[in-house]
Amino acid sequence: MRLRGKVAITTMAGIVAAGVPAQALAATMPSIDSGVAVDGPTIGDHHDVLGTWVPSDLLGDAFVVVTPGTDDDGVFPRNNGLVGDRQSKIVQYPQSFGPFIGGRSGHLVPFFAPRYDESRDIAVDRNLQIMEAFQNADRVVVFTGFSQGAEALGNAAEIAADRGLPGENTLVLLMSDPRSPWGIKSGLQDLPFSAPVMAFLGAESNGARDPGRTGDTKVVQVVVKGDPVAGWQWDSVRPVSSLLVNGAGSLVIHAGTGKYSYAHLENLDHEATYYSKNGNTTYEVYDTYHPFALLQYTIADAMGIEVSDATMREWDRQAERFYPTQDLTPETADPNAPMVRDIPQGRHRLLDDSGQWAAPDAGNARHRAPAHAAPDDSVEVSTVVSGDDSGEGETDAGSSDVAPVDTAPVDEAVPEDSADVADQAPVDAPADVPQDDEGSAPVDQ
Repeated sequence: MRLRGKVAITTMAGIVAAGVPAQALAATMPSIDSGVAVDGPTIGDHHDVLGTWVPSDLLGDAFVVVTPGTDDDGVFPRNNGLVGDRQSKIVQYPQSFGPFIGGRSGHLVPFFAPRYDESRDIAVDRNLQIMEAFQNADRVVVFTGFSQGAEALGNAAEIAADRGLPGENTLVLLMSDPRSPWGIKSGLQDLPFSAPVMAFLGAESNGARDPGRTGDTKVVQVVVKGDPVAGWQWDSVRPVSSLLVNGAGSLVIHAGTGKYSYAHLENLDHEATYYSKNGNTTYEVYDTYHPFALLQYTIADAMGIEVSDATMREWDRQAERFYPTQDLTPETADPNAPMVRDIPQGRHRLLDDSGQWAAPDAGNARHRAPAHAAPDDSVEVSTVVSGDDSGEGETDAGSSDVAPVDTAPVDEAVPEDSADVADQAPVDAPADVPQDDEGSAPVDQ
């Protein structure tokens, strides 16, 4: 997997508002009970991901609803570019994968925590409650979820579409969805005996998501190559190497929050935008360094060793020689999620100045990814160097034969990094929002 340095002319978020004054909108937004969602903190220092694709004057006063991943706090740092200084709420659910991860279920021993499907289904129900409460909101409402939270949100969006719940200004943003067209739930279906193993672990083998199930609801899926949850890597003749690559990707790309992960899309190369043939889903594919290269970087960073861009490119090149990562394209996607490269006729993603949905302006590049193109084989690059990460500093002389570090298999169910979030005061609940069922409420924040 090599960073190609392409210019990304995209509208990943597709999130814009018609410029309604914030004070006029405040009274229209319902409060959600603390058992369902809590107010999210304001992020001060962040790279505005939404503003990268959509001009701030069109973005308006968007409201963000975050469904965290497994054992994740949901806002910092993975979603801080989506939330920023916008109003937000965090969906409360166990975030567990018993018997391995207790999450926020309240069980100190993970064995007693809800299994993956149980935890996910609680998040599905709570997203549906919030979608119903926000159905008539007079502003853009962004529902976003990561990993387990993305699967829950995507499932909820399918049910909501059947009920006619998503409002006109609703966007569903799925980050690292296990049911992506290239995801782990699609990949495991091709492996013998995977279904009974998944059932034993409490996770159904439900395959790739059918974009037609969400109808006209605007859905965006974001996938970073090398993340095994949304971009499963598998070579049937090299099963051990495949497991090693997926294990490293799970650790440093999916669960990691470093500079080359989902937490910092601004550092990655946007590689492609695809469109579902059915429904209204856009797929945004990003490229980062090979999982083995990132594992070496993570180790060096933990030791306080600075690594130049040139060294990263060399590590990436050698890792690709050892195990070429598979491209995420319409041809490699699950057949249940057919897609095309060109935006289908009549498909609209942005609001124009008149407040109507309009096609993106192909001549206005709003995101230019950094140039991380892999060097030619003839280029000599040193190993770990002293200098800044930009590669502009002087490098130490050294051998160019830098083999990827020897890694041990990593469990696929790796919890996302979590960070403490300041205690939030519960918000008032409207009378029509149901309370938690006894025994299912997660730990209070």
